Amino acid sequence: MTSRPLDPDESAKLLDALSGDGGHRIVRDLLAVRRARARGVGPRPPAAARDGAAPDYGSAFRGLSCRLQDHAAELARQRQRLPALRERLRGLSPDDRRILLRADPAFHNWVLGEELIEESRRSLGSDLEQGRELADCAAIVTGALEPGGGFSAALINDLKARAWGARGEVLRRLADLRGAGEAFAAAEGFLAQGTGDALEEAGLLELRSSLCRDQSRTPEACCLLDDAAAVYRRYRDFHLLGRVYVRKGCVYGQAGEMSAAVDWLRKGLSLIDAERDRPLDVAARCCLLLYLTESGRTREARFLLKASRAEMLRHGTPWLLARLRWLEGKIYDALGFPAEAERALIDARQGFLDLKAELNAAAVSLDLAVLYTAHGRAAEVRRLAEEILPIFRARDLHREAIAALLALRQASRMETRSARLLAEIRGHLDRARRDSPLGFELL
Repeated sequence: MTSRPLDPDESAKLLDALSGDGGHRIVRDLLAVRRARARGVGPRPPAAARDGAAPDYGSAFRGLSCRLQDHAAELARQRQRLPALRERLRGLSPDDRRILLRADPAFHNWVLGEELIEESRRSLGSDLEQGRELADCAAIVTGALEPGGGFSAALINDLKARAWGARGEVLRRLADLRGAGEAFAAAEGFLAQGTGDALEEAGLLELRSSLCRDQSRTPEACCLLDDAAAVYRRYRDFHLLGRVYVRKGCVYGQAGEMSAAVDWLRKGLSLIDAERDRPLDVAARCCLLLYLTESGRTREARFLLKASRAEMLRHGTPWLLARLRWLEGKIYDALGFPAEAERALIDARQGFLDLKAELNAAAVSLDLAVLYTAHGRAAEVRRLAEEILPIFRARDLHREAIAALLALRQASRMETRSARLLAEIRGHLDRARRDSPLGFELL
């Protein structure tokens, strides 16, 4: 069959519909149907196509413009309902909010699900508990969606996977690694029933790689990132490829391979489009500063800090800014400016306390304790050790770190200064940060 050219009016309608929000989902849905048929799922293609004749795509695209317009109209209707839905949720306790989201079909809204996922991701830089609540709500909303209104079961499964991926990421950052693993497994299950969108799958590979990094499974984390990188190369999305390289740098940094970490971060920064994702660009620069410092290239780190500080302050989240101040303290300490290091570390600790991130505040206190020990300030060391020990014990954190703190407290009581003890304490604390949720993590 010879297909006729599209009528100009039909072409205009199609392009108008595609330019609106959600148009890409219809096209992905059609491609998903095509892939399913290629796998032998669903209606078989016409006999002519099976016999080797040129396939007839007319039936697939016939009426597409109308479908796109109907889909865009449904998205617009759902978006119009959002303010009223948000108002009904305002002021409710988390338990009441979950009950309402499950029980009332008005909340089973695709746009609401997408918005909750994005808000959860944005909260990672400022309020992890809020991020967890938003991700939980997103999982409830997307779990209640039914096919219809232009949303196929496959597309809904993609969205469910995104919601569970967001949930896994916030649990990982809250140091619930088991819960994060379960959430990522659920996301993988939904993707297996989704459209087969390679970009959706690559995004989940990135998240899973960070979990492997936190579990010290470095080779597996790198393999996952290599798989994601292959997808982004195929799509020629070099910004996302740069993000993978940045994540790979963080994997090597967590493993203590600082030279490789610096190299991968620089590769990533050369590809990242800062205008497209400013927080990513700032976080990557902050990680590069950290690994330059920890690899002994402190002057290089200080130069980069001077060049990047204004941009970091302008675009950084509260979470990142607290880490930046922590990093400044480490750089000043390494360069031999104890007063400046102390001020920066105290500011960083207060920043984490304001964010209710007591584990990170405790980690900063460790650096302060080592700084005070090096300068014979026994009373301050004793006070910090007494503050930190209950946090470490309550969270069942690294035993070596607890042992180091006990030794530090005892040494401060005796007001002794031993270069060997100080070196041992530094080694224990460095290992504790790499092997526990106290790492200087940004991604």
